[in-house]
Amino acid sequence: MKRRMGWILSLALLAGSLTGCAGAPAAESTGTSTAVSGAPESAETPAAAESANTPETSHAEAPAWPRTITDFAEHEIVLEKKPERIALLHVFWMEHFLLLGAPPAASAIGNALGQTEALEASEMYAPYLENLEIINLGSAREINLEAILESEPDVIVTHAAQGGVADVYDQLVQIAPVVLLDYAMPWQDQLLACAEIVGKEDDARALIAEIEPAISGAKEAAERHTDRTFALFRTDGKNFLAQGGAAYYDAFGLMRSEGFPASSGESLSLEAVAGMNPYYIAFQHNYDASVSFVESLESSSVWQSLDAVKNGRIYYFDENMNTFGPLAMQLAAEKLADIYSE
Repeated sequence: MKRRMGWILSLALLAGSLTGCAGAPAAESTGTSTAVSGAPESAETPAAAESANTPETSHAEAPAWPRTITDFAEHEIVLEKKPERIALLHVFWMEHFLLLGAPPAASAIGNALGQTEALEASEMYAPYLENLEIINLGSAREINLEAILESEPDVIVTHAAQGGVADVYDQLVQIAPVVLLDYAMPWQDQLLACAEIVGKEDDARALIAEIEPAISGAKEAAERHTDRTFALFRTDGKNFLAQGGAAYYDAFGLMRSEGFPASSGESLSLEAVAGMNPYYIAFQHNYDASVSFVESLESSSVWQSLDAVKNGRIYYFDENMNTFGPLAMQLAAEKLADIYSE
């Protein structure tokens, strides 16, 4: 079997989406080196954005190997030894294992809007991926059993609601133990759940203790300027797509303009955004697509009338931050602290 299927991580990471938690549209097939780019996005992950305090968790310190864990679907999984080869059926979980120093051997990808972004352009992932090779398992929507088998995993990880998983679960467990997680958990519990798989619970707790103060610091900075509204968007090239959700704004103490949607994904016209007139505007999306969209608005007097446009307060965040996971929240805290200190 081929142990490596090409996905050298100097290629690209596809911009994913968890919209409806059904995975992402199909991408290029496996078997040759595949451009993989971009970021998984949770269309609505309110719990994952809550970060003011570490929530109570049921993920107590597990015994040394072998260990038995219970996943979100109430399956009892026996791990005979520490997994060395982890296969992810959705890239959503990559940041968790990278942070824990347990990079996956293979990962599926996802792409919601068709754009790709070179991996080295990913501010969030690039520092963790140097000299790594990760096998490309193809689309997160079309689970490729053959590619998973060829990756020779010790454990397979994804979220319980991923589209197609239920249909092939019986085949997956014949390849390796399968752990189904809850993508809507707070990011702290996500990290602890992943840590339980690789025996790094102490590391996870240390990371949480490091990230939470950064989030609190960014929140304090924002709350010193309650008159400054903030709007986070994606774009389909024609409209603004509200991003983040109410809990994300609450986690960082960000003020939403009156009428700004409380949930992610809602499409907004330029006129609607102009009516809100946010003090800050940020695009957390494919960089080239975001810049192209903004450039298409430059001839619009409506766009030029916005306070954020007139005063140079348009920002571009890494699209990979749409996971709202631990690494995404940490990077957001750094960016927001800088923005609100200006």
